[in-house]
Amino acid sequence: MNFSVVVRKLKQLFSIDELMLEGGGVLNGSFLNEDLIDELSLVIVPIVDGASNSVTLFEMDSSMKQQPSANFSLKSVEKLADDGLWLKYVTRRD
Repeated sequence: MNFSVVVRKLKQLFSIDELMLEGGGVLNGSFLNEDLIDELSLVIVPIVDGASNSVTLFEMDSSMKQQPSANFSLKSVEKLADDGLWLKYVTRRD
C-alpha cells in the first residue's frame, strides 16, 4: 500500500492534517520508509519481561525500497509516575 497516497487522500477528502500512528512495527516502518513521520513519541517504563520475540518499533519489509536512516532530535523529556519517561522527538531533515 502506498501510504503517501493514503495521506494525500485523507487530506483532500476529509481535511485531515495530522495522524497518530498506533500501529505495530510494520505499519510504523512503512510510514517511516515513505518519510511520513514528523514526530516520534516514546513512553519508556521500567518493566522487563525478557521475551526474545518482541516486535521492534520500526520493521522494514524486504519488498520495501530502503531509504536512508531517519534522524530525530529530542524535543522534550517528561518524567511520569512510577519512574516512566515520555520522550518526544521531531524528525530531522538535513
